[in-house]
Amino acid sequence: MKQITTLSMAISLALMSSTALAATAKVEFKNPDDFRDIEAVNERQSSFQEQLFEGLTKHFESLAAKLPEGNTLSITVTDLDITGRVEPTYGQGGAAYMRIVDRIDYPRIEFSYQYTNGSGEVLNEESVNLRDMGAHQTMRAAKESGRDELYYEKKLLDRWFNDTFERNN
Repeated sequence: MKQITTLSMAISLALMSSTALAATAKVEFKNPDDFRDIEAVNERQSSFQEQLFEGLTKHFESLAAKLPEGNTLSITVTDLDITGRVEPTYGQGGAAYMRIVDRIDYPRIEFSYQYTNGSGEVLNEESVNLRDMGAHQTMRAAKESGRDELYYEKKLLDRWFNDTFERNN
């Protein structure tokens, strides 16, 4: 029992220390009413939008955690078109809606970012327009996407982050 407690403490300390060694992320969604497609399917738009923005914010935070301590990654999302399109379905209970994911409805994210060090010096900044027209073309992507509603958007952000930050470190 004592070994389990010691191991639990060691894991907790390791997790806390890795958080302390990370950059912070600040994420803003500017004028979301103007976004290309963040339409809810069979749920309240406000709840869907809150979950969507929370999921993307957490992902930006996990990416920023890979950057040096004391630095800040500030993101302003200016447009978002999540994977798929909303279409009506008709059945015994009447009309409902579902998000259809196929090859012509790919994710798009537009944002600007500013990456600063602990002194506030701007290390990098730019406007970014991401899209992945081949997002759904593998069986692995189709399988994995069922586990995460933001799978394709996160993969798009991962690729941007790796191209932008990890090649420079």
